[in-house]
Amino acid sequence: MANQKDLYAVLGVAKTASTDEIKKAYRKLARKHHPDLNAGNKQAEERFKEVSLAHDVLSDPEKRKLYDEFGHEGLQPGFDPARMREYRRWADSGHGFSFRRGQEGGSGFEDFGFENVRGRRAAESSGGFADILNEMFGMGAGAAAEPEPARSADIEYPLEVDFMDALRGTQTAVTVRRPAPCPDCKGTGRLKGRACPRCAGTGQTEQREKLTVKIPPGVGDGARVRVRGKGAARARGTAGDLYFIIKVRPHPVLKREGKDLSLEIPITVGEAMLGTTITVPTPDGRVQLKVPKGSQSGQRLRLTGRGVRDPKGGAPGDLYVRLMVQVPKNGSAERVKEAVETLEGAYDESPRANLTI
Repeated sequence: MANQKDLYAVLGVAKTASTDEIKKAYRKLARKHHPDLNAGNKQAEERFKEVSLAHDVLSDPEKRKLYDEFGHEGLQPGFDPARMREYRRWADSGHGFSFRRGQEGGSGFEDFGFENVRGRRAAESSGGFADILNEMFGMGAGAAAEPEPARSADIEYPLEVDFMDALRGTQTAVTVRRPAPCPDCKGTGRLKGRACPRCAGTGQTEQREKLTVKIPPGVGDGARVRVRGKGAARARGTAGDLYFIIKVRPHPVLKREGKDLSLEIPITVGEAMLGTTITVPTPDGRVQLKVPKGSQSGQRLRLTGRGVRDPKGGAPGDLYVRLMVQVPKNGSAERVKEAVETLEGAYDESPRANLTI
Protein backbone atom coordinates (compact mmCIF):
# COMPACT_ATOMS: atom_id res chain seq x y z
CA MET A 1 0.00 0.00 0.00
CA ALA A 2 3.04 2.22 -0.02
CA ASN A 3 2.24 3.39 -3.57
CA GLN A 4 -1.17 4.76 -2.73
CA LYS A 5 -1.38 8.52 -2.94
CA ASP A 6 -2.48 10.91 -0.24
CA LEU A 7 -6.18 11.52 -0.91
CA TYR A 8 -6.03 15.20 0.05
CA ALA A 9 -3.22 15.70 -2.46
CA VAL A 10 -5.24 13.90 -5.14
CA LEU A 11 -8.00 16.52 -4.81
CA GLY A 12 -5.56 19.35 -4.23
CA VAL A 13 -7.11 20.40 -0.91
CA ALA A 14 -5.76 20.93 2.57
CA LYS A 15 -6.40 18.38 5.33
CA THR A 16 -8.55 21.01 7.02
CA ALA A 17 -10.76 21.44 3.92
CA SER A 18 -14.50 21.68 4.50
CA THR A 19 -17.00 19.31 2.90
CA ASP A 20 -18.01 22.02 0.42
CA GLU A 21 -14.37 22.60 -0.56
CA ILE A 22 -13.90 18.88 -1.12
CA LYS A 23 -17.03 18.64 -3.28
CA LYS A 24 -16.03 21.70 -5.30
CA ALA A 25 -12.55 20.30 -5.97
CA TYR A 26 -13.98 16.91 -6.92
CA ARG A 27 -16.50 18.35 -9.38
CA LYS A 28 -13.82 20.41 -11.10
CA LEU A 29 -11.43 17.48 -11.47
CA ALA A 30 -14.16 14.99 -12.37
CA ARG A 31 -15.35 17.18 -15.23
CA LYS A 32 -11.78 17.59 -16.48
CA HIS A 33 -10.87 13.89 -16.41
CA HIS A 34 -14.25 12.23 -17.05
CA PRO A 35 -13.92 9.32 -19.55
CA ASP A 36 -16.77 10.71 -21.65
CA LEU A 37 -14.66 13.79 -22.36
CA ASN A 38 -11.36 11.92 -22.74
CA ALA A 39 -12.19 8.92 -24.92
CA GLY A 40 -9.22 6.54 -25.17
CA ASN A 41 -7.08 8.53 -22.73
CA LYS A 42 -5.91 5.93 -20.18
CA GLN A 43 -4.11 8.54 -18.08
CA ALA A 44 -7.30 10.58 -17.72
CA GLU A 45 -9.23 7.41 -16.88
CA GLU A 46 -6.79 6.51 -14.08
CA ARG A 47 -6.85 10.08 -12.80
CA PHE A 48 -10.66 9.99 -12.73
CA LYS A 49 -10.51 6.79 -10.65
CA GLU A 50 -8.14 8.44 -8.17
CA VAL A 51 -10.33 11.52 -7.90
CA SER A 52 -13.49 9.42 -7.44
CA LEU A 53 -11.87 7.34 -4.70
CA ALA A 54 -10.62 10.45 -2.89
CA HIS A 55 -14.07 12.03 -3.01
CA ASP A 56 -15.77 8.81 -1.87
CA VAL A 57 -13.58 8.73 1.24
CA LEU A 58 -13.21 12.40 2.14
CA SER A 59 -16.88 13.29 1.59
CA ASP A 60 -17.95 10.59 4.05
CA PRO A 61 -17.36 11.76 7.65
CA GLU A 62 -16.82 8.25 9.03
CA LYS A 63 -14.41 7.13 6.30
CA ARG A 64 -12.56 10.44 6.44
CA LYS A 65 -12.11 10.02 10.19
CA LEU A 66 -10.66 6.53 9.70
CA TYR A 67 -8.37 7.71 6.91
CA ASP A 68 -7.10 10.66 8.95
CA GLU A 69 -6.28 8.35 11.86
CA PHE A 70 -5.00 5.22 10.12
CA GLY A 71 -4.33 6.09 6.47
CA HIS A 72 -5.31 3.73 3.65
CA GLU A 73 -5.14 0.75 6.02
CA GLY A 74 -8.18 2.11 7.86
CA LEU A 75 -10.24 1.75 4.67
CA GLN A 76 -9.53 -1.95 4.16
CA PRO A 77 -12.35 -4.51 4.56
CA GLY A 78 -12.43 -5.98 8.06
CA PHE A 79 -10.30 -3.24 9.62
CA ASP A 80 -11.14 -2.87 13.32
CA PRO A 81 -10.28 0.63 14.64
CA ALA A 82 -10.98 -0.34 18.25
CA ARG A 83 -8.51 -3.20 18.13
CA MET A 84 -5.96 -1.01 16.41
CA ARG A 85 -6.25 1.67 19.09
CA GLU A 86 -5.81 -1.03 21.70
CA TYR A 87 -2.70 -2.19 19.91
CA ARG A 88 -1.37 1.37 19.80
CA ARG A 89 -1.79 1.73 23.52
CA TRP A 90 0.07 -1.55 24.02
CA ALA A 91 2.89 -0.41 21.71
CA ASP A 92 3.18 2.99 23.37
CA SER A 93 3.39 1.44 26.82
CA GLY A 94 7.06 0.56 26.28
CA HIS A 95 7.07 -2.86 24.61
CA GLY A 96 10.07 -2.10 22.43
CA PHE A 97 8.60 -0.23 19.39
CA SER A 98 6.40 2.68 18.46
CA PHE A 99 3.62 3.36 15.96
CA ARG A 100 3.04 6.25 13.63
CA ARG A 101 1.03 6.87 10.54
CA GLY A 102 3.37 6.36 7.58
CA GLN A 103 3.80 8.77 4.69
CA GLU A 104 1.72 8.24 1.57
CA GLY A 105 -0.43 5.66 3.31
CA GLY A 106 2.43 3.43 4.51
CA SER A 107 2.06 0.83 7.24
CA GLY A 108 3.33 3.14 9.98
CA PHE A 109 5.71 0.64 11.63
CA GLU A 110 9.10 1.93 12.74
CA ASP A 111 11.88 -0.16 14.29
CA PHE A 112 10.40 -2.94 16.41
CA GLY A 113 13.57 -3.26 18.53
CA PHE A 114 13.28 -7.06 18.74
CA GLU A 115 12.95 -9.96 16.35
CA ASN A 116 11.28 -12.73 18.34
CA VAL A 117 7.76 -11.53 17.41
CA ARG A 118 8.57 -11.92 13.69
CA GLY A 119 7.32 -8.38 13.21
CA ARG A 120 10.05 -7.13 10.87
CA ARG A 121 10.03 -10.28 8.75
CA ALA A 122 6.24 -10.20 8.60
CA ALA A 123 6.33 -6.58 7.45
CA GLU A 124 8.91 -7.32 4.78
CA SER A 125 7.16 -10.40 3.42
CA SER A 126 3.51 -9.37 3.58
CA GLY A 127 3.60 -5.68 2.70
CA GLY A 128 0.20 -5.40 4.39
CA PHE A 129 -0.73 -3.88 7.73
CA ALA A 130 -3.49 -6.45 8.35
CA ASP A 131 -0.97 -9.28 7.77
CA ILE A 132 1.40 -7.84 10.41
CA LEU A 133 -1.38 -7.72 12.98
CA ASN A 134 -2.44 -11.23 12.06
CA GLU A 135 1.12 -12.46 12.65
CA MET A 136 1.34 -10.76 16.03
CA PHE A 137 -2.14 -10.86 17.54
CA GLY A 138 -4.45 -12.72 15.16
CA MET A 139 -6.03 -9.35 14.26
CA GLY A 140 -6.02 -9.67 10.48
CA ALA A 141 -8.99 -9.03 8.25
CA GLY A 142 -10.19 -12.60 8.60
CA ALA A 143 -10.13 -12.63 12.40
CA ALA A 144 -11.23 -9.10 13.26
CA ALA A 145 -14.78 -8.22 14.12
CA GLU A 146 -16.09 -6.52 10.98
CA PRO A 147 -17.32 -2.92 11.33
CA GLU A 148 -20.81 -1.93 10.42
CA PRO A 149 -21.15 -1.52 6.62
CA ALA A 150 -21.03 2.16 5.69
CA ARG A 151 -23.33 3.96 3.26
CA SER A 152 -21.70 4.79 -0.06
CA ALA A 153 -21.48 8.28 -1.52
CA ASP A 154 -24.31 10.08 -3.31
CA ILE A 155 -23.85 11.14 -6.94
CA GLU A 156 -25.12 14.23 -8.75
CA TYR A 157 -25.91 14.45 -12.48
CA PRO A 158 -27.13 17.50 -14.44
CA LEU A 159 -30.38 16.95 -16.36
CA GLU A 160 -31.81 19.46 -18.84
CA VAL A 161 -35.62 19.51 -19.07
CA ASP A 162 -38.01 21.27 -21.45
CA PHE A 163 -39.94 24.16 -19.88
CA MET A 164 -43.38 22.61 -20.46
CA ASP A 165 -42.21 19.18 -19.30
CA ALA A 166 -40.99 20.77 -16.08
CA LEU A 167 -44.41 22.36 -15.55
CA ARG A 168 -46.50 19.30 -16.38
CA GLY A 169 -44.15 16.54 -15.24
CA THR A 170 -42.66 13.86 -17.46
CA GLN A 171 -40.54 10.72 -17.65
CA THR A 172 -37.23 10.53 -19.46
CA ALA A 173 -34.59 7.85 -20.07
CA VAL A 174 -31.06 8.73 -18.96
CA THR A 175 -27.82 6.72 -19.13
CA VAL A 176 -25.52 7.39 -16.19
CA ARG A 177 -22.09 6.24 -15.02
CA ARG A 178 -21.66 5.29 -11.39
CA PRO A 179 -19.02 3.57 -9.24
CA ALA A 180 -19.76 -0.09 -8.50
CA PRO A 181 -17.83 -3.00 -6.94
CA CYS A 182 -15.09 -4.29 -9.24
CA PRO A 183 -16.33 -7.52 -10.86
CA ASP A 184 -12.86 -9.10 -10.75
CA CYS A 185 -11.96 -8.61 -7.07
CA LYS A 186 -15.59 -8.33 -5.86
CA GLY A 187 -14.89 -4.94 -4.34
CA THR A 188 -11.98 -5.98 -2.12
CA GLY A 189 -9.26 -4.26 -4.16
CA ARG A 190 -7.08 -7.39 -3.86
CA LEU A 191 -6.65 -10.27 -6.29
CA LYS A 192 -4.33 -13.21 -5.62
CA GLY A 193 -2.61 -11.31 -2.83
CA ARG A 194 -1.94 -8.20 -4.94
CA ALA A 195 -3.69 -5.00 -5.91
CA CYS A 196 -6.39 -5.82 -8.43
CA PRO A 197 -5.16 -4.71 -11.90
CA ARG A 198 -8.64 -3.93 -13.14
CA CYS A 199 -9.50 -1.37 -10.45
CA ALA A 200 -5.93 -0.46 -9.40
CA GLY A 201 -6.70 -1.59 -5.86
CA THR A 202 -9.65 0.75 -5.35
CA GLY A 203 -12.22 -2.04 -5.32
CA GLN A 204 -14.47 -0.04 -7.65
CA THR A 205 -15.07 0.42 -11.37
CA GLU A 206 -17.53 2.46 -13.35
CA GLN A 207 -20.65 0.93 -14.80
CA ARG A 208 -23.20 2.35 -17.22
CA GLU A 209 -26.88 2.07 -16.42
CA LYS A 210 -29.98 3.27 -18.23
CA LEU A 211 -32.59 4.70 -15.87
CA THR A 212 -36.11 6.01 -16.33
CA VAL A 213 -36.38 9.23 -14.34
CA LYS A 214 -39.75 10.58 -13.24
CA ILE A 215 -39.80 14.40 -13.22
CA PRO A 216 -42.62 15.64 -10.95
CA PRO A 217 -44.79 18.56 -12.15
CA GLY A 218 -43.62 22.00 -11.11
CA VAL A 219 -39.86 21.42 -10.73
CA GLY A 220 -37.67 24.46 -11.33
CA ASP A 221 -34.04 25.33 -11.97
CA GLY A 222 -31.75 23.74 -9.40
CA ALA A 223 -34.33 21.23 -8.15
CA ARG A 224 -32.92 17.85 -7.07
CA VAL A 225 -34.71 14.69 -8.17
CA ARG A 226 -33.58 11.66 -6.16
CA VAL A 227 -33.32 8.07 -7.36
CA ARG A 228 -32.76 5.93 -4.27
CA GLY A 229 -29.94 3.40 -4.25
CA LYS A 230 -28.49 4.42 -7.62
CA GLY A 231 -25.47 6.31 -6.34
CA ALA A 232 -22.03 4.87 -5.66
CA ALA A 233 -22.02 1.23 -4.51
CA ARG A 234 -19.53 -1.06 -2.79
CA ALA A 235 -19.44 -4.79 -2.16
CA ARG A 236 -20.54 -4.16 1.43
CA GLY A 237 -22.81 -1.50 2.82
CA THR A 238 -25.72 0.48 1.44
CA ALA A 239 -25.52 2.14 -1.97
CA GLY A 240 -25.77 5.94 -2.07
CA ASP A 241 -28.51 7.86 -3.88
CA LEU A 242 -28.43 9.47 -7.31
CA TYR A 243 -29.53 13.12 -7.58
CA PHE A 244 -30.45 14.73 -10.88
CA ILE A 245 -29.92 18.51 -10.77
CA ILE A 246 -32.59 20.04 -12.98
CA LYS A 247 -31.82 22.72 -15.58
CA VAL A 248 -34.99 24.04 -17.24
CA ARG A 249 -34.70 25.29 -20.82
CA PRO A 250 -36.23 28.78 -21.33
CA HIS A 251 -39.63 29.12 -23.03
CA PRO A 252 -40.00 31.59 -25.92
CA VAL A 253 -43.18 33.15 -24.50
CA LEU A 254 -43.80 32.07 -20.92
CA LYS A 255 -41.76 33.44 -18.02
CA ARG A 256 -41.64 31.95 -14.52
CA GLU A 257 -41.25 33.56 -11.10
CA GLY A 258 -41.61 31.01 -8.33
CA LYS A 259 -45.01 29.40 -8.79
CA ASP A 260 -46.36 32.22 -10.99
CA LEU A 261 -46.20 32.49 -14.77
CA SER A 262 -46.41 35.57 -16.98
CA LEU A 263 -47.40 35.92 -20.62
CA GLU A 264 -47.61 38.90 -22.96
CA ILE A 265 -50.72 39.01 -25.15
CA PRO A 266 -51.07 41.50 -28.04
CA ILE A 267 -54.48 43.22 -28.46
CA THR A 268 -55.79 45.85 -30.86
CA VAL A 269 -56.53 49.47 -30.01
CA GLY A 270 -60.24 48.76 -30.38
CA GLU A 271 -60.13 45.73 -28.06
CA ALA A 272 -58.39 47.81 -25.44
CA MET A 273 -60.85 50.70 -25.71
CA LEU A 274 -64.12 48.80 -26.05
CA GLY A 275 -63.28 45.63 -24.08
CA THR A 276 -63.51 42.07 -25.37
CA THR A 277 -62.96 38.39 -24.54
CA ILE A 278 -59.78 36.75 -25.81
CA THR A 279 -58.43 33.18 -25.85
CA VAL A 280 -55.28 32.67 -23.77
CA PRO A 281 -53.03 29.56 -23.95
CA THR A 282 -52.07 28.09 -20.55
CA PRO A 283 -50.08 24.98 -19.53
CA ASP A 284 -53.42 23.21 -18.95
CA GLY A 285 -55.09 24.29 -22.21
CA ARG A 286 -56.77 27.38 -23.65
CA VAL A 287 -59.05 29.54 -21.48
CA GLN A 288 -61.19 32.63 -22.04
CA LEU A 289 -60.12 35.95 -20.51
CA LYS A 290 -62.23 39.10 -20.32
CA VAL A 291 -60.40 42.30 -21.27
CA PRO A 292 -62.04 45.26 -19.46
CA LYS A 293 -63.14 48.31 -21.38
CA GLY A 294 -60.47 51.02 -21.44
CA SER A 295 -57.55 48.64 -20.75
CA GLN A 296 -54.07 50.15 -21.01
CA SER A 297 -51.00 48.70 -22.69
CA GLY A 298 -48.90 46.88 -20.08
CA GLN A 299 -51.89 46.25 -17.80
CA ARG A 300 -51.78 42.86 -16.06
CA LEU A 301 -54.74 40.52 -15.64
CA ARG A 302 -54.67 37.41 -13.46
CA LEU A 303 -55.84 33.89 -14.18
CA THR A 304 -56.02 32.29 -10.72
CA GLY A 305 -54.60 28.79 -10.36
CA ARG A 306 -53.27 28.65 -13.92
CA GLY A 307 -49.61 28.90 -12.94
CA VAL A 308 -47.10 26.30 -11.76
CA ARG A 309 -48.23 23.26 -9.80
CA ASP A 310 -46.66 22.85 -6.39
CA PRO A 311 -44.45 19.69 -6.39
CA LYS A 312 -45.21 19.30 -2.68
CA GLY A 313 -48.97 19.34 -3.18
CA GLY A 314 -49.77 22.94 -2.25
CA ALA A 315 -51.93 25.39 -4.17
CA PRO A 316 -50.79 26.15 -7.73
CA GLY A 317 -49.55 29.58 -8.73
CA ASP A 318 -51.28 32.10 -10.98
CA LEU A 319 -50.85 33.11 -14.62
CA TYR A 320 -50.49 36.86 -15.22
CA VAL A 321 -51.44 38.13 -18.67
CA ARG A 322 -49.81 41.40 -19.72
CA LEU A 323 -51.82 43.27 -22.35
CA MET A 324 -49.75 44.80 -25.14
CA VAL A 325 -51.75 47.22 -27.31
CA GLN A 326 -50.67 46.97 -30.95
CA VAL A 327 -51.23 49.87 -33.38
CA PRO A 328 -51.61 49.28 -37.15
CA LYS A 329 -48.29 49.26 -39.00
CA ASN A 330 -49.75 51.00 -42.05
CA GLY A 331 -50.29 54.34 -40.35
CA SER A 332 -50.22 56.30 -43.62
CA ALA A 333 -53.46 54.85 -44.96
CA GLU A 334 -56.10 57.54 -45.22
CA ARG A 335 -58.77 55.76 -43.20
CA VAL A 336 -56.29 54.95 -40.43
CA LYS A 337 -55.12 58.56 -40.41
CA GLU A 338 -58.65 59.84 -40.01
CA ALA A 339 -59.36 57.37 -37.21
CA VAL A 340 -56.21 58.37 -35.37
CA GLU A 341 -57.05 62.08 -35.64
CA THR A 342 -60.49 61.39 -34.22
CA LEU A 343 -58.93 59.31 -31.46
CA GLU A 344 -56.45 62.03 -30.57
CA GLY A 345 -59.34 64.42 -29.98
CA ALA A 346 -60.67 62.14 -27.25
CA TYR A 347 -57.72 62.82 -24.89
CA ASP A 348 -58.49 65.41 -22.19
CA GLU A 349 -54.75 66.00 -21.67
CA SER A 350 -51.41 64.60 -22.79
CA PRO A 351 -50.74 61.15 -21.28
CA ARG A 352 -47.31 62.50 -20.25
CA ALA A 353 -48.63 65.59 -18.49
CA ASN A 354 -47.77 64.33 -14.98
CA LEU A 355 -44.51 62.56 -15.89
CA THR A 356 -41.62 63.73 -13.69
CA ILE A 357 -38.30 62.34 -12.47
